[in-house]
Amino acid sequence: MESLTIKERFLRVAFFKDSDKIPLWGVGNARPATFKNWIKQGLPEKADLAEYLGVKDCEVKAVGIASFPAEGFDWKPEQGLINIGPKPAFEYKVVREDERHRVWIDSLGITQIGFQEDWKDGWSGFATRSWIEFPVKDREDFLKIKRRYDPNDSERYPANWSSIVRRHRDRDYLLFVTIRGPFWWTRDMVGLNGIALGIYKNPGLIKEIMDFCAEFQTKVLHRALEDLDLDFVIVNEDMAYKNGPMIGPKTVEEFMGTAYGEIARFFRDHGVKILIVDSDGNVEQLIPIWLKYGLNGVSPCEVAAGMDVVKIREKYPNLIMIGGIDKRELAKDKDMIKKEVDRRVLPLVKRKGYFPGVDHAVPADVSLENYKYFITILKKYCGWS
Repeated sequence: MESLTIKERFLRVAFFKDSDKIPLWGVGNARPATFKNWIKQGLPEKADLAEYLGVKDCEVKAVGIASFPAEGFDWKPEQGLINIGPKPAFEYKVVREDERHRVWIDSLGITQIGFQEDWKDGWSGFATRSWIEFPVKDREDFLKIKRRYDPNDSERYPANWSSIVRRHRDRDYLLFVTIRGPFWWTRDMVGLNGIALGIYKNPGLIKEIMDFCAEFQTKVLHRALEDLDLDFVIVNEDMAYKNGPMIGPKTVEEFMGTAYGEIARFFRDHGVKILIVDSDGNVEQLIPIWLKYGLNGVSPCEVAAGMDVVKIREKYPNLIMIGGIDKRELAKDKDMIKKEVDRRVLPLVKRKGYFPGVDHAVPADVSLENYKYFITILKKYCGWS
């Protein structure tokens, strides 16, 4: 087989076709706390981690086209990206703080409390927070916040959008968009408790918020999808924990099925055939629902929550999977690291539809030496060395 570009390799693997090499996913990234430890262990302080690890040409190279705030942060719309967040964003402000804690409101309007050590000098990457208040408590609040989500606001697109489109048309990299799924979207507005209680106390409002998630984002992105060919979509959900989804499959379908269907139809009608749901925890019970509505991939397949990519492949032979390598094993000795990679990667790269990577952020107890060894094995198994 002649040499392919990283984009061609990605698409071939995602569509379960033969490829000369398997692209790696996210292995050149590290959370701030991990990065700080690795610098102490010999990583040059200003090094490009992917280049240092020798994976710059092995990783999926993808450029996003849109931006929205994440919980906890001060967010300003990035230049050159489509704004699919609140407009205007909520004012970020610290409400009160002491030596140990801080209470603040983020750009989504969420009031929370966290430890100073995790936030004062920049996010540590593994921060614990408690939620105090969310911006939507009733339908009146929802109607107010909807004013910040006007899909017809022309300023959601960069002023130089035409030149951005021209730049992206002839490319050797992948183009994608990350959106909030209906669960994530609604949790940003009402909180997890708000969803759980609202399903029983005010189901009409919860369904309305979830449906608006699809309506708003597809309307905003319509212009972009008319102008550009996207390669894949990431749907952020984070709706499970160790023992399963935070709400049951029947309820997910009842409340979120319409939104999932609208999102999937929109992208597929515009030629996007790879739609990946990104959620921590054990989401196995939700996979049949996502497949039913046209969402055909999952990430990061968290092993600690019981997500076994080898077993899932047996059940769902056409499901695209990303991640699935147990991050905890990387903190052990090299024999255990090799065993983990052998178990997860070897059977799956042969069957296609799988992009190897760690099953979430690499924790700070993984040494630089161990991670370099992990990368060496991964590259070998995926045809890069």
